[in-house]
Amino acid sequence: MEIFLSQLSALIAFFAFPAIRYFFLKRNARKEGLPELWYLPKYGFRLVIRNLPRKRCLSDIQYKAYLREIKASSSGSSVATFNDKRLVEQRDFFLFPCTDHILISFKIEKDNFGKYFIIVTDKVGNEVDRESFDKFSILVADYTAILENWFNFDIKLAKRVELSANSLQQIFESVQKNNQEQHFLVERVRNVG
Repeated sequence: MEIFLSQLSALIAFFAFPAIRYFFLKRNARKEGLPELWYLPKYGFRLVIRNLPRKRCLSDIQYKAYLREIKASSSGSSVATFNDKRLVEQRDFFLFPCTDHILISFKIEKDNFGKYFIIVTDKVGNEVDRESFDKFSILVADYTAILENWFNFDIKLAKRVELSANSLQQIFESVQKNNQEQHFLVERVRNVG
């Protein structure tokens, strides 16, 4: 009986250690690959997967960013409808420690009539696309990545970042008063899984 109990406890420990390790890795993964919004006067805004201060490598990164217009429910449609305009959809292999990955770069402009525009740019600030704030309600960025670890457990990160047109206007007004490199809070981050 003693041999049986010792073998049973060894078997439980053999399977329990990886399970416990996976649980802790999964729990701590919520702190990895967080999104941040930065303003650089020379280039504009950058929504990034922040890995600059982190020590982990991310792999198999897939992301897309789009402008979402929410059409309210009305007669003939009892639910709201989303109309999306895709801005960026890409895939990358790795994000190494001490680097950030840019999901989308953009600028915001206000014309003489008080109308706001979001200008999608390349990484150095050259205009790629332009859209009026009247045409969207939310800037959305979705991304997934695999968190690399010593035990080779596939910990998948999946996040959705949402910035409303109203918060983008407030951020733009803030930058007009203080045109220096700065960090802004991301309005909403949803963890998936």
